Amino acid sequence: MQPQGPNVQPPSVSIQSAPVQQPVMQTQPQPMMYGQPQPIMAQNIMIPQSNSNGAATTGLVMGILAISTFALGFIPFLCFFFLFSWLFALLAVIFGHIGASQGSKTGVGGGQGVAGLILGYLTLLGYLLPFIFLGSLGAGASL
Repeated sequence: MQPQGPNVQPPSVSIQSAPVQQPVMQTQPQPMMYGQPQPIMAQNIMIPQSNSNGAATTGLVMGILAISTFALGFIPFLCFFFLFSWLFALLAVIFGHIGASQGSKTGVGGGQGVAGLILGYLTLLGYLLPFIFLGSLGAGASL
């Protein structure tokens, strides 16, 4: 059906409207649509307490630093590492003893403390062996 002239309006069509009913609330919650605010649910969050032994960990790290800087001291251009490794060794022994003691009481980190002790004592032994060797040579030469 085409209009009869350029300025003629088409006839109006009647639209029937139905009354809009409100949705009935259900007992079960409906999933929320995207973009709508969602209700906040109460949550219990359990935060576990981590058992750690800081002194044992520090002793192990100092022991690793001590033995590695002692080994680097034998490289000709890195001989200045001998200045630091004895300090790391002493700290490894101190923190290793504290960490091993705490580890025997709490059951956490005892192995790290003992490993720090061993590395610290090995580094200190590396410093003492040349003096012991030279002393024994001197004692044998004087006889």
